Amino acid sequence: MTLMLRDLRARIARIEGFAPERQARVCPTGWKAVDAALSGGGLLEGALHEIHSPDPADGAAIGFAIRMLNRFQTLRPGQSALWASCRADLFAPGLHAVGVDPAGLVIAHCRTSEEILDTIEEGLKSKAVSVVFGEIGDLDFALSRRLQLAAADAGTTLVLLRPSRFGSESSAAVTRWRAEACPGGWTLTLFRCRTGRPGRWQMSGKVGECR
Repeated sequence: MTLMLRDLRARIARIEGFAPERQARVCPTGWKAVDAALSGGGLLEGALHEIHSPDPADGAAIGFAIRMLNRFQTLRPGQSALWASCRADLFAPGLHAVGVDPAGLVIAHCRTSEEILDTIEEGLKSKAVSVVFGEIGDLDFALSRRLQLAAADAGTTLVLLRPSRFGSESSAAVTRWRAEACPGGWTLTLFRCRTGRPGRWQMSGKVGECR
């Protein structure tokens, strides 16, 4: 790679909210086939990631998000995770049943998308939060870039859960996933990945492993 091309890529990375000179950590998903498709072998910390689902009631997206929550919290033991949502069925006892410690999770029940965004941005500013989750629909590119810049600046990971119908719109997210339940398990699709390889995996519903 020529010096000019390397400098150009570094400038573009800074515009997108990355600092090439800072070695950010990655968080492996724990699935070898999936991690092999990701740059560095895992999900970038201090970045924006999106999970898309065809139906808010589809448990595949929530299940994948909870796995990400557990994995990212291992990078910062003792810190809390923040989850901002308008849904009323997300509660600590249910998350505890799938391995999430309620003591390490702050759930913000919001009334509007604006409240969710405000909560997300305040959470990214907090040094006590390891990862922020938000459930939101419409999000234009300018706003997604602002969130990516905020996550990169704070070094705190942001994961957004969104309806699949927004998957074709532009986003500054580092990775964009689609999780969907299917007979016998669920499918996980990586349809956008910065410096990685898109892919699709059939997952087992019992043990959460790639088939």
